[in-house]
Amino acid sequence: MNRKSTVVFQNAFIVNDIEAAVARWVKTMGIGPWVMLENISMANAFYKGQPTTMKLHAALAASGNIQMELIQPLHDHPSVYRDYFPPGKEGFHHIGVLTDDVARDVAMYEALGHGVIASGGNPDQTHIAYVDTWNTGRCLVELIHADDNYKQLTRMLEDAARSWDGQTLTVPR
Repeated sequence: MNRKSTVVFQNAFIVNDIEAAVARWVKTMGIGPWVMLENISMANAFYKGQPTTMKLHAALAASGNIQMELIQPLHDHPSVYRDYFPPGKEGFHHIGVLTDDVARDVAMYEALGHGVIASGGNPDQTHIAYVDTWNTGRCLVELIHADDNYKQLTRMLEDAARSWDGQTLTVPR
């Protein structure tokens, strides 16, 4: 199998309190400003092959070429977020990789023995698949096929980071 290098564009963490986590990241890591995305419900969500609901708050910020994502799950049932970090626990969850063909990259990971554990979104919009690489990398891989709105949000985050005052926690989307 001929494999090209993976370009990671996102690092994501599970957190218990999105607002407190944003404040910590600004103060400790010097990353900001953040865009808050509240009460997200992922369309067409599947977990371990079964339809599910995934509801969460997320915060996004740019740090150079890397997008940082903080995720606060808003559900208690088993999910790609809860099974790796149960309530009360936080930590590094996944790397995000942009792709122009989610199905192709899923097949490549499956050939390596890493199947899809969760997926969601719409094929004509942002569509994702979480590949279970936990046992080899201590994190998941999120394959992201991003629509124009997602790409515009990414550019806005990068622009906001370049002109950031170092103190403002959040900016409007």
